[in-house]
Amino acid sequence: MLPTVLILEVRRLLDAGGMSHRAIARKVGVSRGTVADMAHHRRGNHGQDPEERKMPGIRARTIPVRCPDCGGLVYAPCRLCDAREYRERILQFRREESEPSRGPRRAA
Repeated sequence: MLPTVLILEVRRLLDAGGMSHRAIARKVGVSRGTVADMAHHRRGNHGQDPEERKMPGIRARTIPVRCPDCGGLVYAPCRLCDAREYRERILQFRREESEPSRGPRRAA
């Protein structure tokens, strides 16, 4: 079930007019079918709040946005970029650890 914040944002954009269903879906981050169902009153204006779902990772009263760096649909700040940077640092550290150390060569 979608968060109430997203449902209300879709409803607000539909009521304001001037945007296609596709544009609204792209902006809010839901499917075109969901927007069309709401526009034709086949879907109610009810949603589920993050507190009701007991999911502390989802921020209340915000909508996901596109990250300017990675393009992912995320809640700001982008934890996806942070996770990717962290993973890259770990992999770089492991690469450096696995390379044999090259000390000074002895003359024969």
